[in-house]
Amino acid sequence: MLSLIFAALFTAIGTFDLYVPSLAPRLGETAPVTLRIPYGPRIVRDARSGRLAYEHARVIVPRGTLLHEENDEHRAAFAYESTRRPPATARLVSVFVIHFIVCLMLTAYLRRFGQNRVRLLRAQIGLLSLMAGSVALAKGMLLLTALPEFWVPMAALPLWVAHAFDRRTAFLVDLAVAFVAASLLRFDNLLLSVLLVRGVAATLFFFDRKHARQMVIAGTLAGISGAVVFIALTVVYEGRFNVLADIFRGTSSNVLACIGGGMLAGILARALRDPAERAMGHVSREKLIDLTDLEQPLLRKMAAEAPGSWEHARAMANLAEAAASAIGSDALLTRVGAYYHDLGKTVQPKYFVENLAHGEKSPHEELDPEVSADAIMAHVVMGTKILRDGRIPEPVVEFAYTHHGTQVVEFFWHKCKEQGNPRGLTQEYFRYPGMKPQTKETAILMLVDSIEAASRTIWPPEQKKFEEMIQRVIFTKLSSGQLDESGLSLEDLRIITTRMATTLVNLYHGRIKYPWQRDSAKQEAEKTPIVHGAPPANTTPVVHSPAELPEPKSSKDGPKSGEAKGEGKSATTEESAS
Repeated sequence: MLSLIFAALFTAIGTFDLYVPSLAPRLGETAPVTLRIPYGPRIVRDARSGRLAYEHARVIVPRGTLLHEENDEHRAAFAYESTRRPPATARLVSVFVIHFIVCLMLTAYLRRFGQNRVRLLRAQIGLLSLMAGSVALAKGMLLLTALPEFWVPMAALPLWVAHAFDRRTAFLVDLAVAFVAASLLRFDNLLLSVLLVRGVAATLFFFDRKHARQMVIAGTLAGISGAVVFIALTVVYEGRFNVLADIFRGTSSNVLACIGGGMLAGILARALRDPAERAMGHVSREKLIDLTDLEQPLLRKMAAEAPGSWEHARAMANLAEAAASAIGSDALLTRVGAYYHDLGKTVQPKYFVENLAHGEKSPHEELDPEVSADAIMAHVVMGTKILRDGRIPEPVVEFAYTHHGTQVVEFFWHKCKEQGNPRGLTQEYFRYPGMKPQTKETAILMLVDSIEAASRTIWPPEQKKFEEMIQRVIFTKLSSGQLDESGLSLEDLRIITTRMATTLVNLYHGRIKYPWQRDSAKQEAEKTPIVHGAPPANTTPVVHSPAELPEPKSSKDGPKSGEAKGEGKSATTEESAS
């Protein structure tokens, strides 16, 4: 459907002027728009000798020029336009078919083989919309200016895509947009070749993608590459080319147009980067850095109203960022998503165990399981609403409604079954109302959400024990299908397991006791009466890990350790991990 819609739009942009009678040229009158004959071979008769000659040429008659019948170029431009108006149905359908094939190739690649973020519908619509805007700009330049067609800045789009996503996608986008732009001049071979080379070169020369100012440099180098290709192709077609004579033509110079078109693409890419990337659903690095500021109002709100959840989010951010960096995903976006994903807990913070004071009674003790589940699941919906109301970019909001996926709130579902399920509820009643992670970044956060909670139950904090726990968490998510749409490969999961285990080992590293702590322990030991069979007073006391402490004997004591956050997390995951 996207291919059909945008193929029709590209066809309309390219041919709309042929249906407007007032834009048709007439001999003896001024040209209402710039008239162009694409570059190609033609046979001309010499006015003096009468000989026929075969030459390659292009014709540009500027808008406002009085068309004279005696002028060969005016007469040729008038004849060319006359054959196009109105366009024959077969020709129009053929142009539409070409546009449709180009769009279908692009969208099929994005859906099947593209980076995980370009598979999203909003990214594809934004990308195709930017293509349409670029083609409309090119059409306007061709109709309203007498500049050579090589000035059209089509390389801006590949630069945006390379900055927001990846270079492979940028290459394919350049191929598509070059074909569509060339169709405005009946697929002019020289124009198509220059646009292709310029787009690919701009993507390759965009070395430092973290700094948008490099776009101008990349565009300039791409323009030089396009000029070299133009000169080489002209020599192939015509057998010669006078570079200096072309340059001295000033604004009519094709070589300068090739270079200037690349520079213009770089400048436009830099100037319009923010709105272009927002259209494609990407968040700029500068915006993400702003969102990490702990003075951001929503973060201050969470720190004040749900402090336990905020500290959990900060701990998750470190783990998630390390995992995302290890597999080459957007580490900064993952950190920001971790900060904001649980913002919905500020609505009813006491329903989550990490926000309860020591010894404070949990409100779930007096609620039915289904009511508790509703309260837990509400933080996904409310968090999404709060973030959107706060004008947080959608890629960050996505972490809020995907970090639990479509999992079941196992703790309260089991509690419901233990009570005999008096209302006859099904498992679906206890399922989160979100969606499965659609990107590697959101999938990493889902894994870290469980791993960070379960890591507190591991003792001693050894690499092997952490790896076993992480593997169990990952297997639980895989078996429930939560990672099916994330794009994570088995290699990614292996790297994530190793990196997070190493991070956790370093996080829970040991420390030597201070002298006052040893003295205090010694004094306590001396006060302890010696009992037959007990160890000597100077024996170092055994330190128990949280996993070795006794579990609550009943649900009246609040959520179990498997429900480390009290938010309906999969009990199977945390309990098996510990």
